[in-house]
Amino acid sequence: MKKFLFPILIATLLFSACTSRNDKNFMKATQLVKENKINLALKIYNDILRNDPTYVSALVNRALIYEKLGEEKMAQEDYERALDLAPNQVDLLNNVGAFYLDHKRPQLAKYYFSKALEIQPEYTPAYVNRANANEKLDKIDDALEDLHVALSLEPENIEIILSQAMLFYKKAMFAKALDGYSEVLAARPQDYRTYYRRALAFKMLGAYQNAFNDLNTALSMNNSYIPAIFARAELLFDKGDFESALSDLDVIKTIDNQYVPAYEFSGDIWAIEDPVKAVSNYIVAKKLDPANTKRYDAKIKLMRSDRGRQAVIKKKLERI
Repeated sequence: MKKFLFPILIATLLFSACTSRNDKNFMKATQLVKENKINLALKIYNDILRNDPTYVSALVNRALIYEKLGEEKMAQEDYERALDLAPNQVDLLNNVGAFYLDHKRPQLAKYYFSKALEIQPEYTPAYVNRANANEKLDKIDDALEDLHVALSLEPENIEIILSQAMLFYKKAMFAKALDGYSEVLAARPQDYRTYYRRALAFKMLGAYQNAFNDLNTALSMNNSYIPAIFARAELLFDKGDFESALSDLDVIKTIDNQYVPAYEFSGDIWAIEDPVKAVSNYIVAKKLDPANTKRYDAKIKLMRSDRGRQAVIKKKLERI
């Protein structure tokens, strides 16, 4: 599931005891960030914090800039200093949780989101972010409960509806996922990624024509969207239209000539009637994906006999 976090907004002034000069410089830096002039904003935040090391908003915003610049250690130090100064500020707790979530520490992230919710039980972003942390901890039911509460607070929030639908899909609740995706598309009819997601739900429910239609709609909006092209190739293969499936896979290779699944899938299709072409595709896949060399070598070996080729085809059909 794609990670969905509410954008962490540039912090507003948390205290009013700062000097007038610092306040003016803070607002100037905030505007520079909006204009994507990150380095200039960073210089101003540095100046503010030299004058007043307790200026929490500047610490938070500087931490956000350090995150963008990939300076994880410095961002963490600024967040820790800010937490020492304002341990109960919910936006800060949410930011810190999001920081740890980004850096693959979901249990610690969950702690900060939960702490924010203890202080402000109706703080929607923390529910959404904690759902993300719970998902990464493989606690899907807990994640769905968090999103349920978030939706009770903001019932028309499309991002939350989408996140919930994606979790329903992950939990194999395909009908509920389908309903959620349809609601998102009613609000965002140009969302080609969600047409692709809904196509997968249709497929799992056995509505193959609906799935095919959604994939075509997605590709009419973005004809280079590889996940949709690949999914359509799988549907075409399942229908027995191997030529069209290979055509889609060739398109993928022109978009991204290092997309390994396109070569392996092409090999599986060519195994039906041309083992030489199958082997050539497996060799490319093996070169691009050396971690799975054994799998590709096993398929290459199977191309030596009719029985082996049929086994490859059968397995592919079962997986689709």
